[in-house]
Amino acid sequence: MTEAWSLYDRMIAQVPEGALVRHVVMGAHHCLVEAECGTGVAALHRGGARLRMERGWAGRPLRELAECAKSWDFEVASVGVAALNAWHNQRERLGALDLVEGAESVDPFVFLAPVAARMAAEKNDGSRPRAVVVGHFPHLAAIAEHAEVAVLERAARADTDLPDTACEYLLPGADLAIMTGMTLANKTMPRLLELSRGALTCVVGPSAAICAPVLDAGADLIAGSVVADAALAREVVSCGAPLHGSGALEHVLVKRGRVA
Repeated sequence: MTEAWSLYDRMIAQVPEGALVRHVVMGAHHCLVEAECGTGVAALHRGGARLRMERGWAGRPLRELAECAKSWDFEVASVGVAALNAWHNQRERLGALDLVEGAESVDPFVFLAPVAARMAAEKNDGSRPRAVVVGHFPHLAAIAEHAEVAVLERAARADTDLPDTACEYLLPGADLAIMTGMTLANKTMPRLLELSRGALTCVVGPSAAICAPVLDAGADLIAGSVVADAALAREVVSCGAPLHGSGALEHVLVKRGRVA
């Protein structure tokens, strides 16, 4: 086990050897893995090597499919992340973590707005806290009201987006770091978490694996999803429709450390 792969290896090792895959679905926007232990989803990340997804996964070990999270074909890796989430992102396993209960909103950007406000209030030099967001998300206005926000995006969607390579320069000085869970599939998450050590760090989105290894690696907050309706999730993914707002997912927040 090398240090670079340690986050992946720890998550994969926690998937029981006896759990078997039932179905694998790759849609236009998301992928889904249904296993004996539960159903997991992830955003479909395109790019990387062109190795293609192996067929015939039904009846094979879920842990073997979870190993695909280490693939350099990011579509294949996305299925591997969904396989990880089929084990980790289950209600019965969240009890071992510090689940946020009773929050006014489980939208991470709404949840983090008062955190940014507190950071701003604690500043003694008249400056605003710095928030670095890896991935182009909507609804950043609540955080931007209290912080200077820089968005890093591999394929810029707005004139103000910065290239993702700016992470090496901006994350070490950030007060708040927010990254898409898709960084697990493209292999940047370990380095991004390392760069964000000085910041309050949040991993968000349907690809976010809700588990102790991600928290141990440096995340203070995970805003992920549990599949609440497996049949509906499978239908939505198969049709190529977006999962967000479909009713198939339950959004949850898990925290550790610096999150009050």
